[in-house]
Amino acid sequence: MLSRTANGLFWMSRSVERMENVARLLDAGRRMESLPQPDGAKATEWGSIVIASGCRTTFPAPLDTASRANVPLHLAFDDTNPSAIRSCARAARENARAMRTALTSELWDAVNLTWTDIRHRDPHETLQGRAFTDFLDWVKSRGALIRGQIDATLLRDEGYAFIELGKWIERADATARLLDVKYHVLLPHSSDVGGGLDYLQWLQLLRAANSATAYRHLYRRNIDPEGVIDLLVRNPRSPRSLATGTQGICGALGAIGAHTAAQRATHTHAQTLRDQTAGTRVADIINQGLHEWLTDFIGALNTLAIEIGDAYGFDGHTVEPTEAVAE
Repeated sequence: MLSRTANGLFWMSRSVERMENVARLLDAGRRMESLPQPDGAKATEWGSIVIASGCRTTFPAPLDTASRANVPLHLAFDDTNPSAIRSCARAARENARAMRTALTSELWDAVNLTWTDIRHRDPHETLQGRAFTDFLDWVKSRGALIRGQIDATLLRDEGYAFIELGKWIERADATARLLDVKYHVLLPHSSDVGGGLDYLQWLQLLRAANSATAYRHLYRRNIDPEGVIDLLVRNPRSPRSLATGTQGICGALGAIGAHTAAQRATHTHAQTLRDQTAGTRVADIINQGLHEWLTDFIGALNTLAIEIGDAYGFDGHTVEPTEAVAE
């Protein structure tokens, strides 16, 4: 397959997945904002969403002014932000158009109509009240529709494998960033860990990941950090876990094949990341620090994506990693 075709399919897939995952981050911010704030506590949920999204350098205001008024606008409709939902929809459409002959008409229609709809939406009307929630649900449903057309209509060839590769890299990155939101939404006192607010924050994070029902089915206990980390990091039965994502990356690379030393090296690195993710105990993650462990994972995943792009001759660069709030 030509590297130009691989690049277009890979980034079409990543753009669709990122569009949906930014909507999930915004949903997490919306849910966190609705929780009661203890006396004297400073709301940090919208700043945490900016950091976790990797958009701190594109955010047009000081981070301590991040709020419901400016963060959704920047992450949904700001055309200067390449990770904004509308920018992702445009990028997906442009890559799909360039690779039109590699797509089915059903898939092209799903991608094209998503862009057509979002380009005509008024940002201020869309982000108000109930319309904001409806918009986030619509974005997630469009992502599901596009993936459904991919699964239902495309041949299982190298092109499909590059689409899968883009999806799994982006999803693993997004799940790590979503989990890291909990680090940045700090509790006012360490004694509050394990309390009611802590429980509600973990619950809203699970809901934003569409994983609250899965948690109840798999663990059958109250929500706690150990269970959430196990579900979204190590559990291969979760479609959004890091273990599932890294396994998907290895599967896609295996379908593409390795014909050069650089390509074989990327396969080895992907397998190492998969084994480290699935083999790490929850207790070890907590002892290292969830934020620190996630930062290491995101860095390793971004490095792997760049190596894959170099090995197969296309652009594998990603958004900036998450980072701690400056003191």
